[in-house]
Amino acid sequence: MGNGIVKNIRYILKCVLNLIYSAEKKCILCGESLQEDKVLCINCTRGMKVCNNIVKLIHEEYIFNCYSSLYYSGNVKELILKYKNNFTAGLAFINYIMDTIEIHNIKFDIITYVPSSKKTLKERGYNQGEYLAKLVAERTNKKVIRVLEKSRETKDQIGLTKNQRWENLENSFKCVNRNKIQDKKILLIDDVLTTGATAFFCSKEMVSSGCKEVIILTVAKSTL
Repeated sequence: MGNGIVKNIRYILKCVLNLIYSAEKKCILCGESLQEDKVLCINCTRGMKVCNNIVKLIHEEYIFNCYSSLYYSGNVKELILKYKNNFTAGLAFINYIMDTIEIHNIKFDIITYVPSSKKTLKERGYNQGEYLAKLVAERTNKKVIRVLEKSRETKDQIGLTKNQRWENLENSFKCVNRNKIQDKKILLIDDVLTTGATAFFCSKEMVSSGCKEVIILTVAKSTL
C-alpha cells in the first residue's frame, strides 16, 4: 500500500511540474502550441458547448437543484475522459464552473464531492471530483470537507438501464462527518450528470444526516 501511495504522489507531482515548467505549453486536447497561460487552444475552446441549465432531481419526497456547466459531447466528452487519467485536464473546467456559480448566484457554506470507490481510487490514484472541489474552494474561499464515502461496492454504471442505475446506487453512500454539516448549505461537485442517481443518493444521505440544503454542480450534462 505504501509503495502505491508514493507512486500516486509522484505521478501527481510530475503532472503539476510538467504543467508549470513545460518549455512549450501545448493544448491538452490537440497539442497545438499555446501563447498564453491556458490549457486549451482557441479552436478546442470553441468546441466546448456551454449548458448552464438547471435540472430538478425529484425522487421519493426529495427535490434537489442540479446545475451543469457544459454539455457532455464533442471536446467536453473527450476532455472528461482524458481527465479520468490526467487530473491536470480539470484546469480546463474551472472557469466554466465558476461562471455557472456566478450566473445562478449559487450560495453555499462548504464544498464536498462524490466519493470514489476504493477500487477506482487505487486505479487512478486520485478523485477527480475532489480535485475540482479544491479548485472551486480556491476561487471561493470556502472549505472542502470529505462528507461521504462509499458504503458498499457497486456495479459499473456503464451498460445499465436508467432504472438499473438507480437500483445499483441506492444506499451505497454514507455520511462520515455529520458534525461538520449540521444546518449547512453544501455544494456537491461531480463530473457528469446522466440519470442523476449518483448525485441524488449522495444528496439524500447528507440531508438525512442533518445538512440544511444540497446544491449539485456538475461539469457536464449527458443523457442516457
